[in-house]
Amino acid sequence: MPGFSFDYAGHRFEVIAKPWSGDEQVLVNGETVSQVRQFGPESEHQLSLPALGELRLRIALDIRHQTARYELWRQGERLGGEVLPLMMGSAENPIGGGEAVVSTQPAVRQTSWLSLGLVAFKLIKAVNVFKVALMASSVAVYSLMFTLEFALALIAVLVFHEYGHLRAMKKFGIPTKGMYLIPFVGGLAVGDHPKTRWQDVYISMMGPVFGLVMTLVFYLVYRVTDSHFAGLVASTSALINLFNLIPVHPLDGGRVVKSLVFSGRNYLALIALLGISALCFVVSWKMGFYFIVFFIVLGVIDIITGWRVGLAEDITPLSTYGIWFCVLWYLVVVALFLGMIVLIAQDGLPGSEIALKVLSS
Repeated sequence: MPGFSFDYAGHRFEVIAKPWSGDEQVLVNGETVSQVRQFGPESEHQLSLPALGELRLRIALDIRHQTARYELWRQGERLGGEVLPLMMGSAENPIGGGEAVVSTQPAVRQTSWLSLGLVAFKLIKAVNVFKVALMASSVAVYSLMFTLEFALALIAVLVFHEYGHLRAMKKFGIPTKGMYLIPFVGGLAVGDHPKTRWQDVYISMMGPVFGLVMTLVFYLVYRVTDSHFAGLVASTSALINLFNLIPVHPLDGGRVVKSLVFSGRNYLALIALLGISALCFVVSWKMGFYFIVFFIVLGVIDIITGWRVGLAEDITPLSTYGIWFCVLWYLVVVALFLGMIVLIAQDGLPGSEIALKVLSS
């Protein structure tokens, strides 16, 4: 166990750190006077000693250089402090202080334990506790709403979708910061801003495209095996990814449509968008997809109100060919998701009608 010791006013202070459990103990003259659990390199202990009064001991461990810095304070006065080497010891003499201990273990044995301790610290530091907590919360919430199996499938759908965004960012060399799963919200892939409109469209579309691949896989499994579970996952995946393609910022669809319109850099592009939106409005209304109708209206309002801001952005626009390619790409993906939702619901699969009810609500 890594630790260190020092003397003050005739008292022996010993600090013992346990990397695998996070426990950190302070002993004075062999008696434990403070114990805290911390996984970071810095800590603070409040000590109450009859002979010395109320003390504060601040500790900063430097695992890379195998040193520890301590400061001893009393009522705002610094009593002492220095940088000491971390030491290893046996269970009877864990930090090597006091009387000498003759060890029957070879030196390489102690070095290996120290190495394990250092690796444990690095692993603890590397694990993003916040991300793990969010994922666990998402699984718990969706398990309460549905079943554990369906919750895990839903998480897989979200992770695959966000992974598509991350892969697209890395394709363009854009630094990424990972993904976050947020209960009741979905997922979020975090990275730097794209430098061109094409990058923005590609990154935005690859989430739904990866989602489309996963949806098709579950849909094919449903067709081959008549699995009720696979059919529901396919229908739910299609609905979630379709929702992300709604043309409202900051959803994927909103980012795509904004990149298309602002690439035109003139009012003809805005008029073309309004014409396409009107066509989609009529088709969605005729099919009874009032949920999509509502968000088409919101999307148009979003584009119009942000028109001047979008034109002012210094981002390389799409070419005319790029604009029409992206329009076709966007509409085809939307149509495929809608088609799978309708086909599964028409099969009379119990539960699949929920997606249609959401779209027609």
